[in-house]
Amino acid sequence: MLPKFFMCYLETTRRCNLKCPFCMTNSPQTSDNELTLDEIKHNVIDELKKYSSKAAIAFSGGEFLLREDALDILSYNSSKNMWSYINTNGILIEKDLVNEVRKATDKKSLFVLSLDSLMQDKDTIAHENRLDHIEEKTAILKEMGVPYFFVVTVTKKNKEELKDILAYATKTNIPVLRSPMVPRGRGDNYKDLLFDKNDMRDYIHPALRENYLSYVSFVPFFTAPKFFQKNWLKSKIAIKQLGCQAGRGYIGISAEGNVAPCVHLLDTEVNCGNIRETPLLKILKENKILKELRTRENLQGKCGRCKYKDACGGCRALSYYHNGHYLAEDPTCFFEPESPKDSSEFEAMQNENVGKFADYIIKNSPWKDFF
Repeated sequence: MLPKFFMCYLETTRRCNLKCPFCMTNSPQTSDNELTLDEIKHNVIDELKKYSSKAAIAFSGGEFLLREDALDILSYNSSKNMWSYINTNGILIEKDLVNEVRKATDKKSLFVLSLDSLMQDKDTIAHENRLDHIEEKTAILKEMGVPYFFVVTVTKKNKEELKDILAYATKTNIPVLRSPMVPRGRGDNYKDLLFDKNDMRDYIHPALRENYLSYVSFVPFFTAPKFFQKNWLKSKIAIKQLGCQAGRGYIGISAEGNVAPCVHLLDTEVNCGNIRETPLLKILKENKILKELRTRENLQGKCGRCKYKDACGGCRALSYYHNGHYLAEDPTCFFEPESPKDSSEFEAMQNENVGKFADYIIKNSPWKDFF
């Protein structure tokens, strides 16, 4: 059975207008091998539409809006009745451009902005994440009635500030996506910023669980199986699970057409094929790696024996970078179950927050429109 909702994170270009300290793409400003407009239309968009009735594409880079054909790409995606997420550093967000994006997508678009710090003196946080810049750009989006949300890259550098970042992001009822820093691209030079299970236990997890609007891609996720089945799946929300979406409700595609279960696993040996060589639909249906990730029974170590593996599953990217395999246990989780009978002390609290989060998605646009 094909998924009702599926997200593709497409890095359309390696180009950027910033020199971010740990940019994942880590490439020259131009590339002769990037996917063309026709390839994006037919090898990605058309194929994705065949796979899911409510697919969406997150267009990124580099900086997606630097592509001269960006509006053509967005228009074609909209013609297939698919939503467009525009991942941007925000520099190019001005009223005229936002209005052009709205027209090109028939208003089926939203912007995704990085928010890694609220402070002005973080030397490892790029300009686009500074609070004054964020407030300037979100004011434009608010005035024009264009939806947006935040993505926070979590590192050792901002772990103590994370509570304040999430509180700021959610104070106006705006969802936030938690993304772990991984040593991909220039990030390989900043391995010291990778957080560990003690950071997760003492700083990251407390901040996440206090903000239920951060519950997409939230791991470790301690939601009881029976509660999860009754209160999440029966709500008919199209995301079949919470926690890690890698290979299940989400894939990443590089600017050169390589497919991985997650954007964080692009440019690694966890390669599911290239859309120039194999149709994307065939990759999604038949690739061994993706099929393995869709069955939580394949998870190893404590993730494999955890009571919460269906709702959580650990972070597959962090498992790979720490342990060398995408099915290994997530070493950044502080929960140490001996068997599936073991329960977390946070189960009841997270059950309650799942209910709140499901209620938010069901009642609020644009989330109810595509989830």
